Amino acid sequence: KQWYQRRVAITAGGEEDLREERCAKVCAGTSVRGATNWVDFSSNGIYTDVDISKCGFVTIPTVTSSLEGTTNHWSTTGSSEIYNVTTGTFRIYLVAPQGRGSGANKMGWNVEWIAVGYTC
Repeated sequence: KQWYQRRVAITAGGEEDLREERCAKVCAGTSVRGATNWVDFSSNGIYTDVDISKCGFVTIPTVTSSLEGTTNHWSTTGSSEIYNVTTGTFRIYLVAPQGRGSGANKMGWNVEWIAVGYTC
């Protein structure tokens, strides 16, 4: 039996012209559960840069994200606010005093994401 992958997404927006349908790609992933590179920021926040380079985008994709964890992630804000998107990375900041230091990884926090963009 052979399996086929079909690209079904077309990014439509005002930032760029539409490209060929065959170039559209949906790519999803997660940062490393329990080992995400969280960086302390301000007195009550943290951030992380998420690597999406394996998706192979040639234009800046549209990214949606959320926070997964084992405890207390419900009390944070900022997990769906995307900063500094490039073809290979994006950043999120969290207001999460309990996540500072190694707290975020101890609570199993990681970023779940979906990106839609073009690969050619």
